[in-house]
This record gives sequence, structure tokens and C-alpha cells, in this order.
Amino acid sequence: MASVTKAPDLPAVEYAARSDPGRDPDKQVNEDACGHRQTRFGHLCVVCDGMGGHAAGREAAELALTTIFETFDRAIEPAQPSAVLRAAIEQASQHVYAMRTSEMALGRPGSTVVAVLLHAQGTDVAHVGDSRAYLVHEGQIRRLTKDHSIVQELVDRGLLTPQQAAHHPEANRITRALGMAAEVQVDISPQGVRQVAGDAFLLCSDGLCDLVEDHEILGVVAAEPPAQAVGKLVDLANARGGHDNVTVIVLRARETVQAPAVSVAPTVAQTSSTEALGTMPAPGTTLPEPAVRSVGPTNGGAGAGRQGRPALIAAVALATVAAMLLGGVLWSHFEQRRGKRNARTTGPSLLDLPSGEATSDASLVPLAPESIVTPTVSVPNEPLAPLESAPALAPRKRPRSP
Repeated sequence: MASVTKAPDLPAVEYAARSDPGRDPDKQVNEDACGHRQTRFGHLCVVCDGMGGHAAGREAAELALTTIFETFDRAIEPAQPSAVLRAAIEQASQHVYAMRTSEMALGRPGSTVVAVLLHAQGTDVAHVGDSRAYLVHEGQIRRLTKDHSIVQELVDRGLLTPQQAAHHPEANRITRALGMAAEVQVDISPQGVRQVAGDAFLLCSDGLCDLVEDHEILGVVAAEPPAQAVGKLVDLANARGGHDNVTVIVLRARETVQAPAVSVAPTVAQTSSTEALGTMPAPGTTLPEPAVRSVGPTNGGAGAGRQGRPALIAAVALATVAAMLLGGVLWSHFEQRRGKRNARTTGPSLLDLPSGEATSDASLVPLAPESIVTPTVSVPNEPLAPLESAPALAPRKRPRSP
């Protein structure tokens, strides 16, 4: 299925999806589930890959997909889109964990999940398991997720190369899935992806990425419209054996994300130099710190009065500092003179000398004031609270043909 959609207040996108059981005669029950929904928080695309027996795996994937969509329907604004996405996946895991099925002897039902939420501020990406998300941008492809699998942990530790991991016999042994425990740890992008018009997000189950390389995905998605791209990728996986169910979603942005405006409070240095501003750079241009300004009214009246206050305050402050410096110099001068007078054990005091002699003492030259260092107060960034680690989950073996 394919469509071009634009809901009110949502960026225009082009969407296509295809799911196929594959070519393995023993896996003709499609345990994958996928879908797209226009929500109040953005365009939501989800791929789930079930496990735990044919019927139980399909039920787990469909239950997870339905729960995620229903959670978005019930979510109350102004919740953050990424927070709603995380809560929806956690809720889906709880529902799958509570499933009861006749195939429990084959293992507890579970499902992987990968989801993207595209909205006007960017795109949030979340996943659990080894279903993947990619970004195709200006002729390049970037993997947005990291598999929760045994071989990925070996790659992270430097014990396997990515090339060795792709063909490892334990490549489908995952360490995290929905429904495998009462709680699940969801990996979600800390910052939204700032997409531009033409960028494409691809979501897939492992039935695709086990058989089709990243550069091959790039070649198809970059050259084809979404509807043709998903068909070609599924056909390519099936042509290479199709040992598993294959699901692919392509979501292409037709509009560039609008970065939110950042308001900067004016400072004395910024407001005092606003007259020197010439032409402003184009929107979105990153400016150095001194060039970011907040400019108020420049004509007379209340606006002009407000602009003059910082300069008046600065003048008063400078006058106060100058008076303090002068007082310090005079105090140091008289203290020095008194100290020298008290240190003498013979001879007349300065007060006893004739006026012509008092000025002949070269040691009474006024002292130069010391350099004054104004401390700079730096406000440290607030430390981030450490993430709570989730309890280790027993790895699940997902069947795959030799």
C-alpha cells in the first residue's frame, strides 16, 4: 500500500508498506505486523516481528501494533511526542506479557518493535529487538537503531567485525523484546532527526536486513518512489531465499522540518551594539555568541526609555567602581605614609618638618593601584541523572532456517 498524506498541522509525507511471509514453506504464517497512523503528535509508522510459535507470534505482533496506536489515540496534549512514543511501546510490552496462548510450551510470546514518529520538529525513533530503522539522506544511508542481540554485543566489545556479525550463526539471537518481562527498556533517540524534504525513513524486520545489505537498500530507496522501493526490496529478499517473513515501510518527507525559534534574553553588550547591525543572515544560520541579539523598539517613547536604561545603569556602575578605586588609592597612600613615619626611630616626624622639606622624601611617591580582576561566574550545566538499567533478560532464540 502507498499514499501521500497531509493532515492539519502535520508535514506532508509519502508512505508505502509491504509485508510478505517469505519463501520458507515452514513459515508461511506471517508473524510480522506493520502500519501507519496520522496522530495528533505526528505521522506514526510501526513494524513488529512476533515470536513464540506461529499463532502466538502473529498475535503478539498484532497486539503490540494495536496497543501502540490506541495509546496514541488516548494520549493527552501537550505531552511530548517522544514521551508518548516511549509510553506506547512500554504499554504494548505489558499487554504482550499478559498474553495467554495454547502455544506457551514453545516459549513465551514476544515481539520486536521499531517505530518512527515524524512531526514538525523532527522525527523520533524508538525500538526494542532487532527490527531496524534507516535514514536515507542525500545519497547516503545511516542506521538509526542498534540491534539488541548477542552478536551486536560481541561487535561492541570488539570481538566481531560487522561483516562477521552479519553471517554469524547466532545473528538472530536477541536479548530484548516486548513481552519477555514485566518491564522493557525502550531505546529512543535522545534528539529528533531533523529531516529535510526528500529524506526517507525505512523500517524493516530482520527478514530484509538479513539478506539485503545496507548499500543495496540505499540504491533502491534513493532511486525509487516508496511504493516501488518496498516492492523491490521484498522481492530481492525473496530472491535470495526469503527464509523469514519480510516487512518494509518507507516514509518519505515532502517538507523540511522547521527548527523551533530560540528566544535569547538581551544583555547589556547585546543591546548596546544593536545600532551596528547590518543585514541579518538567512533564517537557520548559526550565529556566533555576540551576534545573537534581541532588538526592541528603536523609536522614541517607552521603547527608547527602556533601551537607555542599560546604558545609564552601566554608567552609574562604572562611576561607582572608579570612586572605589580612587578611595583605595588614597587610603593606600596615607597608610604608606603613616607606616613610614612609625617605622622611623630617629629624626623629626613629617609633621615637624618645614613645608619645603616634607616633599623631599622620594619614598613618599604615591603608590600605583594594583590590577583589579573581576571574577567570571560560570554556571555549570545541570548533570543528567543516570539512566536506570533494566534487569537482564534471557536471550530468545528466533528460529531460522540453515
